[in-house]
Amino acid sequence: MPKLKKQKTHYYKIALISAYLILGSLSILQKSASFDEITHFANGIVYHKTKKFSRGPHHPPLLKLIAGAASWFTKTEIPPQEEATQLNVLKWRPPLDFINGHKLFYNMNNRTGLLFFLGRFFMLLLGIPLALILSKWSENLYGSSASIITLALFCLSPNILAHARLITTDFGSVAFTIIASFFLWRFTNSLKLKDLLLSSALWGLALASKYTAIFYFGVFHLTAFFLCSKKKHFIILNFLQIPILIFIINLCYFFTEPVGRNFFEPSEIMVLPEAFRSLFVFFSKISCLPKMYLKGILISFIHSRYGHSAFLLGRYSIQGWRYYYPLAFIVKSTFISIFTAAVSIISVKKKKITRGELFYLAPALLFTLFMMCSNLNIGIRHILILWPFMFLFSGRALEIMPKKFIKIIVIIAATENLIIFPHYISQFNILLGGAKNGYKYLGDSNLDWGQDMKILSDWWKEEGRPPLILSYFGTADPYYYGLKFENCLSNTIPSIKSETINPPDTKREFFAASVTNLQGIYFHQKDIFSYFLQKKPYKKCGYSIHIYDITNDAHAHLIIGAIYNSLEKPALAERHFEKALKLDPAMDKIIRKFSS
Repeated sequence: MPKLKKQKTHYYKIALISAYLILGSLSILQKSASFDEITHFANGIVYHKTKKFSRGPHHPPLLKLIAGAASWFTKTEIPPQEEATQLNVLKWRPPLDFINGHKLFYNMNNRTGLLFFLGRFFMLLLGIPLALILSKWSENLYGSSASIITLALFCLSPNILAHARLITTDFGSVAFTIIASFFLWRFTNSLKLKDLLLSSALWGLALASKYTAIFYFGVFHLTAFFLCSKKKHFIILNFLQIPILIFIINLCYFFTEPVGRNFFEPSEIMVLPEAFRSLFVFFSKISCLPKMYLKGILISFIHSRYGHSAFLLGRYSIQGWRYYYPLAFIVKSTFISIFTAAVSIISVKKKKITRGELFYLAPALLFTLFMMCSNLNIGIRHILILWPFMFLFSGRALEIMPKKFIKIIVIIAATENLIIFPHYISQFNILLGGAKNGYKYLGDSNLDWGQDMKILSDWWKEEGRPPLILSYFGTADPYYYGLKFENCLSNTIPSIKSETINPPDTKREFFAASVTNLQGIYFHQKDIFSYFLQKKPYKKCGYSIHIYDITNDAHAHLIIGAIYNSLEKPALAERHFEKALKLDPAMDKIIRKFSS
């Protein structure tokens, strides 16, 4: 490559990675804690303070430890912790971790804003080595110009930025997995010890980040075995990585967890298929893996087996749909990423798929099939790894596309990013109407993960602090942001300090509801808020909270009154029934039915 061209490519890459950091950092400042963050973050801080890992055992500790290092820079206090007891995987309940996180961030004198910025920023930084590796991988497979396409699609991807700056286990595990798989690919080609050691260390970090990495580890090594020309050498050398993996996983537990025993009660093992029960007990005895790591594998298995409330195209399910993830992948992808991937697929007619491409395409396909069999249809974050591989594959588009199109691709990618900035979680394909139509397709962490409480509070204060009724799906504390409100099915708020009843005669009154609640995903009566979904909102806070002016809306007050009545809150119900009756006397018969 000519020196001038190489220097120009280098500047492009610096600019794109800088854009990734700037956009990610700015979006951090505008978002409240998303649903799972307060548990992961609080647990990470507790791990540092106590060196005990009984909290949040459903995920390994590494990423929580990385975020929890933010507590080193502030005087952070933690709530009193219960004495560690023998964890039974059947009795573990997540709500206790939410309560602990709520106390740490909202009931103590900790610098919550600074803590969240630092913890999220540490997560965001993991994207830099991943971006560099993807760029290098693309360059090795498709050339230096193609590496700019891959890097641009990654650094400007709303889906990547949505989760890269959150304190969860999703993005970090993807980062370690892809970097580890890159060095495994190099080892498959070279059989050099240096590549094996780097790959092993990174696989250890991936396995200490999220249990899904166990599947990644298996399919990538299986693929590498079939593609390697010297299979015996590959097998022999791979045995060297076993002690490295065990060492790193134990290191992430500070070597405090016991190893090498049967840690399970008979009832716990019963959750596994019968054929695997004895094998799992045997594995726990010989693997030298930490007790809490092995317990976490069982908890993760139970969660996946029994499913989770899910929403897709207006339908609801606990067990999910086989087509959920492929469809979600399409509706959540940007136009430009789908376009470049489509061009790359067409280019196969000109140049066949190479062995180097099969190394990442085969595992990506196997993982997709694996997730299609999963009962956990709660968010594209669980298939986040597919996007970096999609961006890598998109580099092949230059086989049939002129290089002058690179600038156009970068411009379109940047435009699609800025359209949704900073509301990255709520990104939807612009051809489907974008984020404003997202509630029609998907819910939960695909759109509304409780991340816009800060924006709601800012709007409320700018509006003059009018009477507000709130139905919030999230774990950020509204009181922390200064909100005063009537609580209407905000059942994820760990503690309501006092029951607020808005005054009977108000000039203006608003109802704010999280989209997940409007969709009714976690309510027994799914259509409880369907009336509001059909109305045009007065205001949308980051696409995840809809605000309705109900000042003169008798039907809205009737619905809210009926909800309070079912919750056995007569004072609140009576206020809204009176308001509805005053606005529409014809509602008298309906209200009397509720009263009786």
